[in-house]
Amino acid sequence: MASLRQRATRGRVWSMLARPAVAAVIVVAVVGLVAPGFSFVEVRVLDGLFGWIPPQKLDSRVQIIDVGDDPLVYEQWRVTGDTAPDGCEVPRRAYAEAARRLSKWGAKVIVVDLMFRRRCRYEDEELAEAFRQAGNVVVAATTKTKPGAVGLQAPVKPLDEAVWAVGSPAAHQPNETVRSVPLVVRDHDSGQEYLALSLLAFQCFMGAEPGDVQLSEGRWLLTAERKVPLLSGERIELWPWRKGSGGGEPEGNAIAAVEVVGGENVKQVSGLKTWNTLLVNWVGPQGTIQPRLLSEVLAISDDDEGRELFEGKAVIIGRMDWDVHWTAVGAMPGPEVQANALHTLMSGKFIRPMAPWRYLALLVAFAAAAAVGARRFKGWRSIAAVLVPMVLAVVVARQLLVTRGVWMYLFYCELGIALAWGTTTAVESGAVTALLARFVPSFIGGRHVARLGEVRTMDASILFSDIRGYTGTAEQLSAEDSLTMLNTYHSAVEDIITKHGGTIVKTPGDAILAVFWQELRGVNHAACAVQAGQEILADLPASARAWKAAGVAFEIGIGINTGSVAIGLIGKHHLEPTVIGDPVNVAQRLEDLTKTLGYPLIFSESVHVRLHEDVEAVSLDEVTVKGRKMPITVYGMVGPEDLSQLPEKGVDHADRERTNER
Repeated sequence: MASLRQRATRGRVWSMLARPAVAAVIVVAVVGLVAPGFSFVEVRVLDGLFGWIPPQKLDSRVQIIDVGDDPLVYEQWRVTGDTAPDGCEVPRRAYAEAARRLSKWGAKVIVVDLMFRRRCRYEDEELAEAFRQAGNVVVAATTKTKPGAVGLQAPVKPLDEAVWAVGSPAAHQPNETVRSVPLVVRDHDSGQEYLALSLLAFQCFMGAEPGDVQLSEGRWLLTAERKVPLLSGERIELWPWRKGSGGGEPEGNAIAAVEVVGGENVKQVSGLKTWNTLLVNWVGPQGTIQPRLLSEVLAISDDDEGRELFEGKAVIIGRMDWDVHWTAVGAMPGPEVQANALHTLMSGKFIRPMAPWRYLALLVAFAAAAAVGARRFKGWRSIAAVLVPMVLAVVVARQLLVTRGVWMYLFYCELGIALAWGTTTAVESGAVTALLARFVPSFIGGRHVARLGEVRTMDASILFSDIRGYTGTAEQLSAEDSLTMLNTYHSAVEDIITKHGGTIVKTPGDAILAVFWQELRGVNHAACAVQAGQEILADLPASARAWKAAGVAFEIGIGINTGSVAIGLIGKHHLEPTVIGDPVNVAQRLEDLTKTLGYPLIFSESVHVRLHEDVEAVSLDEVTVKGRKMPITVYGMVGPEDLSQLPEKGVDHADRERTNER
């Protein structure tokens, strides 16, 4: 017994909790697969979580040097005769001096996030020699766009031959926001693979070689004894340059892919899919990392001070004034993007999408909680109950991102919670409606009676049936047997009445009161009522079988009348549907006449005028029924099995007198 009870309990729990939760999981999974547009919302939610996290402290081993926006401060480093724009805007001798000093002060890697795409005839050799002597310089490749393609170009010679490695500065900008960097980029023209600038900086810092990379597409990258999780399925968006007055040549530095020019994104060309993307663990918005100016670094005369600042550090040199991207935490210059990516690699605090099975378990739990709230509470309490798991999901997502670097897919989780709550609420509402429909006639919930307490009148046909001599019959049966056989009989009659468009309003004891009304234009409710009465009589032998087996006679009478009636609910605390009017009373009196007139089905003249001419009915002349002063013309019909028992047309004087006395 206990085992059966436990299984029943588990079944109820499954019905109440698991099914809405599983339905929500399935819907969310389908949405995520077939509606990729929702991924835009999901990554925006990730942006919101990053914005909610307090700024972190950048890895102390990472430093940024800003070239600044005033090239005139470097005039002392310019070679005589080399003037901008024929020369270089910022003298490359200044970069050469910076590389020499940083190398002397013990910087472990020098990352130059600048694009040396054109020659400076007086300074390239000196800069190349400084890079060669330092031996730990990583320089950015020039990123160029073409219609439908992206290419990377190494720095001009001899710089390309002097550096430790050339890396890709490209950042992923799906949906116009940088959230990740591709660690491996393939050049469109040459097919050569470039590692990300931040990845090369990490390798050089850790003493690994540029080619020391093991790659599992879309899963992980292994280098310098560090296993880096990769995000698969991201896209690198390609942007064309803005053409200047010269036609085909790019305008200024606006050729970089995924770059914001003048504060606005230029028109997208196309997207190339890549599988080797690192989600950046942002330390905070722009300004969280405080750079040093290159002019200030070149002004340091004390080597001890330089070593204190840069010894054992990864130093990124770049321009903070124009190379600006929109990221998950707001606008940010390229060197700061690279610093955040390098911080992610060096700290090992990676952002990983949550494992599918963990995510599904959380989603089912939250969805089940929402389903419980929808079932247990109603109104504003139900809304409050669903808000609790939604808020809890936000808190859990934030904590997982902060403490474990886990991306929980919060949007899909919230969508699943909302679907579970909405589905359960709809199911509950449907269940209540279905339950009410078993107790309230259909016309009460329809357009005829829209509100409780409202009364409507309509033209309808009333069918009243009763079991003859039921009081004496009940004496021969136990209450249980009597109720069982009544239920069987009523069920059969209800099916027939419903089949012909009627509705049972009341079942007082052994009687049945049903109403047929003109719901749709062209429906003859009087004919429907008569047809239902005939079928009830035809089905009588089957309905009476159990009664006869118990040794009890079983006969019924049916009275039908048509007219204007009032429908509504009656009562205060205990509401009951009802149909009121003279046609109802007459239908009941006509059923009573079946006992004396010998016809099991009797209907009034108001019914007869609505029937087809081919309906065979026996005119019983005029009779006076109890409660009415004026006589009415009535008609009689019998069931098919009683045709031989039809009395002569008309009613004899004795029967009529007995009828008038009633």
